[in-house]
Amino acid sequence: MARPLRITYPGAIYHIINRGSRKDDIFHCARDKDQFLSKLHSSAEKYSIRIYCYCLMDNHFHLLIETPDEKLSEFMHLLQCGYANWYKVRYNLVGPLFQSRFKSVLVENERYLISLSAYIHLNPYRAKMVDNPADYRWSSCRQFLRNEKSELVDPDFVLKYAGGIDNYRYIMQKMIQDVPSHEQIYGKFGILGDASFKDKVVASLKHLEINEKAVLDYRDLKRIEPSVIAHKTSAVLGVSISDLTSKTKGNIARKIYLYLLKKHTSLKIVSIAKLAEMTPFAAGELIRRFNKEILLSKEIEEKLRAVEKQLYPNIVP
Repeated sequence: MARPLRITYPGAIYHIINRGSRKDDIFHCARDKDQFLSKLHSSAEKYSIRIYCYCLMDNHFHLLIETPDEKLSEFMHLLQCGYANWYKVRYNLVGPLFQSRFKSVLVENERYLISLSAYIHLNPYRAKMVDNPADYRWSSCRQFLRNEKSELVDPDFVLKYAGGIDNYRYIMQKMIQDVPSHEQIYGKFGILGDASFKDKVVASLKHLEINEKAVLDYRDLKRIEPSVIAHKTSAVLGVSISDLTSKTKGNIARKIYLYLLKKHTSLKIVSIAKLAEMTPFAAGELIRRFNKEILLSKEIEEKLRAVEKQLYPNIVP
């Protein structure tokens, strides 16, 4: 499955979600969660990310953040790779920790922060981990309902729009009774907002054809011609077209080219394998392993992003 495109601009607000590979736990004890929060704090400081709320569950996490600059991917790369590397050493893990890179939902404005943060804070309660959401140690709910101080989260901005702590508590209580729909939390096409906001976002992506019945991860985006991907990859990476299918050891250009064919074209793996003069199984394995390399190598991710910026010049993937 192709990864969702990242729509970024200064001041954008996002609901970020990720979970463990195969839905396995990514936190086993208090120390693990402390380490993740420490990484979250340092990563947010480096990229000036504003954290509105968070919640760490055993096998996934939620973040509600604002990015003053277009540094969403850099921030999440630092956070996830930093924690994953620490986790792998601690638990002797081989292979990816997270199920995917991360999922992001673009949020229109402050009005949605109230319902989203309430939904996020209710996760431990709905999972029957606590009787009172404010008792859960690994979310920002205590900062909201008990006025506890934190260097990581300042609840005043959201509470101001909610009308204060009492009103926010009332909103959470009402949400327990009236559970919001999936679309009210995750939006459509990775966008949560009013119709006019969605129209503006879609209008800014004029070269994309969005199917109104598409799922969150943009499966029905207009596909790019394979020849375009070949020429863009060749130009950006400074290699010849023939190098893109060369079986030379350590050929990163080849991996990027095949990965992009799978992600951005309508070609099946059989056709991609034929272009690369490989068996379908070998091509599939190469692309699967390359997904892991992207998470572990900043250099590879930057090369990939450089090519994708040429494919989608108005979007940072």
